Parts: sequence; structure tokens; C-alpha cells
Amino acid sequence: MSSKEKLIINHTIDEEDNATLILSGDLDVQTAPQLKRFIDSLIREGRENLKVDLSQLSYLDSSGFGVLVNAKRLTDETRCSFNLSNMPVWMTEFFDLSILER
Repeated sequence: MSSKEKLIINHTIDEEDNATLILSGDLDVQTAPQLKRFIDSLIREGRENLKVDLSQLSYLDSSGFGVLVNAKRLTDETRCSFNLSNMPVWMTEFFDLSILER
């Protein structure tokens, strides 16, 4: 995908009101605000458990990483859970020393 690709956020809400987001495309300086708004809206709606599937993400920069870190902090403050799943191998260096790995 080129840097002009957009971020696509597919999501489901299960019967227990847990949200699962499946991200595809690029999570970068241009698309990070879109994800931030989406996560903020889920938290405002009262979703207590958020899971983010990264398997289809093709690009991540520090802006996108920052949104994920801030989402973790926000969910910790609101006593929600925030989990990342299916992280591609190429993405692990962003997370090796971060709070999101724990």
C-alpha cells in the first residue's frame, strides 16, 4: 500500500458489549486522528473491553503508535481493558519496550 492509502476500521460489538477493531491500511500521521476519534467514541459509549487486531495493518508510524499508547492509558484510567492482537512481526520493534507489550 502506498502512503496515500487510508485506514479502514472494521469493528464488531459482541453480546457482552466488547468491541473488536480490525485495522487495515496505514496508521500514520494522516490517519491516526481517525483512529483516535473512533476509540474515544467507543469509550464514551461505555465499551469496557477493546481489542485491536493489527494483522491487516500495512504501515505504522510514530503517530499511529502514539494513538495506541494513548488509548491504553485512557482505558487504564477508565478501568477498561485494551488489548492488541495479531501483531505482524515487522511491527514488534515499536512495541518491544512499550507499556503496550505488558
